[in-house]
Amino acid sequence: MPYQGDTTPAPSSPAPSTPAPTATPTVTVIPAVDLFMGTVTITAKAGTRRFGHPQPHLIAQALARAVRPTRWCESSKTLTVTVAAVGEREGVRQHYTLTRED
Repeated sequence: MPYQGDTTPAPSSPAPSTPAPTATPTVTVIPAVDLFMGTVTITAKAGTRRFGHPQPHLIAQALARAVRPTRWCESSKTLTVTVAAVGEREGVRQHYTLTRED
């Protein structure tokens, strides 16, 4: 028996447009960690600023294993260090939220 399905084309409706998610702007930085004082100094094009972190040794260990440039997000005060990891060709991102030091 021959196929007797519906051969009319499906109505075409435009796909709903969704705005692209806005990426949080980050910049490449050179961080310096002071283990004694518990501070992280960030040097970028905008200048040098100092922040605090409760466990600066974790940031220092991550920087020692970094495989990509370190990124800084000013709005969320987040330092992102991409470290080497087994089975992860691009590495694994580790995020550290810093506090503003007075």
